Amino acid sequence: MSASHATTATTTMTTATTAQTAAHQVATTATARRQGESVAVRRAAQELGLRPAELDAAVRLGQVVTVGSRIPWRRQVPRSELDRLRSDDGFPAALRERSLLVNATAGARLMGIAPGRLARLARCGCFSPVDVRLNRHRVIVWRYVAAELKTFARESPALLSGPVPDEMRRALAAGRDVRPRRWRHRRTAQLVRQATTAWQRAAAFAAVLEPPTLAFDVPDPGERALLCRLRPPLIDPPLAAEHADVVGALLTASDPEEARAYRTRLRAALAEAREG
Repeated sequence: MSASHATTATTTMTTATTAQTAAHQVATTATARRQGESVAVRRAAQELGLRPAELDAAVRLGQVVTVGSRIPWRRQVPRSELDRLRSDDGFPAALRERSLLVNATAGARLMGIAPGRLARLARCGCFSPVDVRLNRHRVIVWRYVAAELKTFARESPALLSGPVPDEMRRALAAGRDVRPRRWRHRRTAQLVRQATTAWQRAAAFAAVLEPPTLAFDVPDPGERALLCRLRPPLIDPPLAAEHADVVGALLTASDPEEARAYRTRLRAALAEAREG
């Protein structure tokens, strides 16, 4: 399987999963609003016997449906969803397995390859990081969905050993690294699914644009101030201010093509918000 075919297969798998969880989220959100019963994510983790980080990962991946709260971007878990999770076959082990996030070292071990090869595959877009962290040495650590890495290894064995395809080799030699772009795409898509208003959706797109670009597309100072107040946490939990120099570039869509896509979505969300 070529690198481009592998990337397409991975994208299709992620899109299908997103569509399924989005449909379930709509139904669960309506139920939660009728019942008026939901709990904070940390409380939900406690009641389910999970670590907070485990439930956070499940929420991030759409494995657990959440609803909005009075605080923007603060999610809650409906009681009906807790009941559904408890009734699932294999809970909690199955949920942990589906939601497991791994760094490059652990991911490479799962795939039976060296960490360096995993990094090269990720830089070329064979699979996408879902999370980013800084270690104690202020080094960026990408985290991946373990289940997606296993699927890629099973479906693309030719890319796990031997010379990489010429197209991939040339791209790596030219400095190709789509990990930041792929992570921004996954993160903003998640935030848009969680947004409860058009203004919040607009804020999710605005969060990855450079200030001059945002000022051009949103000339009204009042609207820009509102988007700033509604700005979602791209990295959650947020990093300390002194780490901004390390992660700042990861948060911004500086490539013109990528920025153009976010600007188009921002304008559409703004048009909807202004009408509402």
